[in-house]
Amino acid sequence: MRESLRRLEPRTYGDLARTVRLAGELHRGAFRLILDEYESRAGLRSGEFFTPKGVVRLAAELALDVGEGGKSVYDGYARGGEMLAAAAEYVGAQTPGFSVRGEAPGRDTLRFAGMHLALHGVLPRLRSTVDSPWRARTGSEPFADVVMMNPPFNMTDSAGSGRRDGVWEFGAPPRGNDNFAWLQHGMAYLRDEGRAVVVMPVKAGNSVNAAEREIRRNMIERGAVECVIALPPNLFSATPVPVALWFLRRTEQPSPEVLLVDARHLGTRQGNRNVLEANDRQVIMDAVRPWLFRQVRPTAGSSLEPYAALIPRGAFAAADYSLSPIDHIATRRLEEGGSLDAVTAAYQESVHLREVVDTVDEAAAALSWDWGVSQTALHGRLPSAWVETTLAELCEIQPGPSYTRLGRNERSGEGLVPIVLPRQLEGGRIVALDGERVSWETAEKLKKFCLQPRDIVCVRSGAIRAPAMATAEQEGWLLSPNVVRLRLYEHSVAVDPEYLLDYLASPRCMEWMSNRSAATAAPSLSRDALGHLPVRLPPLEQQQRAVQMINTLRDQVLAHREYAESLSRARVELAKFLMDGPVDAS
Repeated sequence: MRESLRRLEPRTYGDLARTVRLAGELHRGAFRLILDEYESRAGLRSGEFFTPKGVVRLAAELALDVGEGGKSVYDGYARGGEMLAAAAEYVGAQTPGFSVRGEAPGRDTLRFAGMHLALHGVLPRLRSTVDSPWRARTGSEPFADVVMMNPPFNMTDSAGSGRRDGVWEFGAPPRGNDNFAWLQHGMAYLRDEGRAVVVMPVKAGNSVNAAEREIRRNMIERGAVECVIALPPNLFSATPVPVALWFLRRTEQPSPEVLLVDARHLGTRQGNRNVLEANDRQVIMDAVRPWLFRQVRPTAGSSLEPYAALIPRGAFAAADYSLSPIDHIATRRLEEGGSLDAVTAAYQESVHLREVVDTVDEAAAALSWDWGVSQTALHGRLPSAWVETTLAELCEIQPGPSYTRLGRNERSGEGLVPIVLPRQLEGGRIVALDGERVSWETAEKLKKFCLQPRDIVCVRSGAIRAPAMATAEQEGWLLSPNVVRLRLYEHSVAVDPEYLLDYLASPRCMEWMSNRSAATAAPSLSRDALGHLPVRLPPLEQQQRAVQMINTLRDQVLAHREYAESLSRARVELAKFLMDGPVDAS
């Protein structure tokens, strides 16, 4: 970024004035985009990457309460100021009594933190701690109502002397790993009734190291731990390490139980990362906030109910003081399945699917394979009644809108009109996925890119997948920039849309599209290239017969697959029932 700025050479005063004006018009949220781009280009080491937006928002929403007035918030490893900025945005930077303080060992990222917070209207107190990044200090009064921190994972910045010199409330951490040093560092600055939320690697919850196990035991028994949430994998761009949010409390009246939440199944896939969208965060908040702020049980009937557990503090000894939600909740869900009712239900499902299999097998056996044409007699020529044309002569080919018209800013999980992405094309149909939607207003502006029933959707850019057909359920859905729509002309030669769909999904056409797509620098199919795809059409009656046969065999494949899967489920339920001990051996 620094080198790019040095190379800027405005030719006139007007160029410079325009650049300053445009920078001034950027929304403060743009700084987060700059941080993300800086992270990807600078190749920051594992201890310096920035915390994903969804994680910091969730931390702020759970650690802070807007109605409680001003709070003093501290981040002991401030990175780019994401945690403190999220706190300012959630509570309101101008709230009376609100203040933020941050420390970080790196001066470069500390500058980013200062700019980030300034854009939120916050005057922070930031300082570099390169000499003693996490050492618990004596003689300093706790000043933080809330600690929000994402320290480096599974690393150490010391040679071990801090283990002897530091004051460790819950036990000296092991040499070579500062995970529990950072936890205690945050706790050291909490005032009475203060709360800390710390991003930790999942392995910290059940590590076998004796020193870490002893620290967990002390934190549990003294009431310091109130909640641990295992988050979805692949949230960070710079590390694959799975993480959890640890909620700690300094209180004289701790809850007799610890709330553990397994939220690994949440998140929206975007590229090679998972993203915590607003709906994912809301699911977690509905289950956790009542517990954190009103000390009541998590909301019964919420979608997280099977993935949350209140564990009595005395019960942790039997689990080797593990604070990993996976150890407690996943095991409990497995144990709950061993019942005769579950075995019976699974087997009855397989019996029903066997009847479906018999029906589709009979339909497939009744198919006639006599086409009345000898393939060898044609010597490679088409039958006389067939027509050879191109896709452009049959269809209107409409690529999706450009990224300038339908970029990331127009999409969210809160819109009303779904967007069709390449990954939604499965088995010849368009499957519904959460996350990618636009507002009615945006859809109206882009209505030329909307779907009608029997439109065919193909991949335009990226890995080629078999095309899919829109049904009445997808009417009005919007094309994404990565797909293209095929809509048959009314005046074209007689063609059955289902036949064209199966024809385009044939190995020959898929290879044709893959070859044309790979010919470009970035895999992509242009409108013109796709329009040249050759199409061979038999008479309409033969098209319809072909579609019937292909669909019959497709139904047969799906029925057999579902039947096999149901038998597998019945087998698993039977194994649980027989091996978990409910059967009387006598």
